[in-house]
Amino acid sequence: MDRASFPAVARVVFTDAQGHAWSLIDKAAIFGTDLDPESALPRPAVVRCVVKEFRDESDGSSVPLVLVSTDPDGVAAEDGTAVFLVSPDLLGPTAG
Repeated sequence: MDRASFPAVARVVFTDAQGHAWSLIDKAAIFGTDLDPESALPRPAVVRCVVKEFRDESDGSSVPLVLVSTDPDGVAAEDGTAVFLVSPDLLGPTAG
């Protein structure tokens, strides 16, 4: 079997609401992208998540934060973290 027949593995990096950068590693298809040897990088990707709760900022700003879990596909950060506090601008509509 040649390497092209195996699913590509991708690292998705994002920054949470507290400024911590997280890395998630899984098959590229989990992140909604197909990769091949000619793929331009970096490229947009998505991580399915479930909203656990909405939070108001404790500093009194008007920007709410969202606590999300990446449980739908079993994706977690390298240290096992699967719940993240993010700003709403990282979230998009659900598919289908």
